[in-house]
Amino acid sequence: MAGLNARSLAARPWVQPGYRYRPASQHDQAGHDFRGTHPYFGWTHVQVDEIDLTMFSSNDDGVAMVYHAFGPDAYEAASVAAWLAIAKHSAAVADVGSFTGLFGISAQVAAPNASVIAIEPNPAVRARLFMNLVANGCYPKLKVAPYAVSNALGTLSLHVAWGPDILDTGSSLNAPQNRPDWLPIRTEIVTAAPLDVILAEHGFAKLDLIKIDVEGVEAMALAGARKTLAAQPTLFLEVQGHENFAACYAILAAHGYRVSAIDDENLRLIPYQGSSAAEWFSENVGARVMNYLCVARSEHEEMARHGLARIQAKIR
Repeated sequence: MAGLNARSLAARPWVQPGYRYRPASQHDQAGHDFRGTHPYFGWTHVQVDEIDLTMFSSNDDGVAMVYHAFGPDAYEAASVAAWLAIAKHSAAVADVGSFTGLFGISAQVAAPNASVIAIEPNPAVRARLFMNLVANGCYPKLKVAPYAVSNALGTLSLHVAWGPDILDTGSSLNAPQNRPDWLPIRTEIVTAAPLDVILAEHGFAKLDLIKIDVEGVEAMALAGARKTLAAQPTLFLEVQGHENFAACYAILAAHGYRVSAIDDENLRLIPYQGSSAAEWFSENVGARVMNYLCVARSEHEEMARHGLARIQAKIR
């Protein structure tokens, strides 16, 4: 293993002579290719702005492996930079669908006095999340809630997409019959609850900032968060498809939110003006799965733009 790791460290694209910074995501084919040809097993240094973290990867965490291959500020660069710019000034933060903890941990490190909660239903992923919390000095301050977010109390089936060699960012509450091109490798029964209930149970009366990444059930998650949304925290919301977007926008607009797509490829915000969701998607999003900045606080929008400007400056 030591030999494998040494070769992987030496071959990382971002340490090669002449390499120029590039934003990336875990869907980037170059990252998959590097993981396949240069596996790495151990702690990965993650740098976002001046924040330094460490994340464990047994060659199985796509987020950590992006930083391993492509260096500081590599993963979903615009989204993470905007998130961190707001997190630094936030007192209460929720990372919903936290995966292995990048957003929640970076918020806690950036704002040590903030109250932060990570909500993650997948037990295999949650085990890795706890490792990362301990390694970054965030445990037990950063709270972990083992739930799926929904619009009602109960249990739901969590369909896990990937096999044992990779941690799954695509676990979904959507039934497989609704996704004919997708075959889950296992299904687990998980406790589901509205976000309003989960936050109250853990002592979060009001939030400043939330990330929601729930793989296709975004509108259901928002429907269970109406009390939370009434206080107008800023949301970073991943949305799949124009129909889901339209359903989410209807909820958000009723609470006074403005919504912009975060284009992590081109490092820009694309405001949604309330036109036809299908047409707007066709023109600006296409088949991409993107994060959306949902704001009602003008100062948070300005902070997000400042974070984007920092990343834009890296490629000039």
